[in-house]
Amino acid sequence: EELKTHDSYAQIRLATPGEKFTVDYKETGYRANKVAKDIPSHYYDYEHFSIIQFIKETDAYNEDGTKIDLKGQKIRKQSGQYKVDKLLYIWVPTEQKAELFYHLVTKRLDADHNYFTVKDAYVKASDVEFHGVKLTPSNTPEEAQTAALKK
Repeated sequence: EELKTHDSYAQIRLATPGEKFTVDYKETGYRANKVAKDIPSHYYDYEHFSIIQFIKETDAYNEDGTKIDLKGQKIRKQSGQYKVDKLLYIWVPTEQKAELFYHLVTKRLDADHNYFTVKDAYVKASDVEFHGVKLTPSNTPEEAQTAALKK
């Protein structure tokens, strides 16, 4: 019996003791179990989503380059994976330069085990580790500076 995967969850069927079947890859992540021998890894989410993980404590920003007030806290290092949908330059007024940011799809941020709901949040690309479907910046540093100075 063929198991269908990817767009829908696999149909689950228990194997009987001694039953033989072919495994062509293992999936890693929260849906996967370990396999008995070393075979190529496959992380489904990395093929379909753009995902970041925090490599250090970091701030969240608004689209205008100002920090979001998380009551003095920062987003936790290794606080899970967050989906992102845009990569763009934002002019940061306090630094007087354009920085590369990811736009978070997630609206709930984990800051030192306190959760904050935000309408829109951006994080510096330099503060995260990226996995998955590559994103291309939608603007240049010069365009971000020009747009900020017009406001």
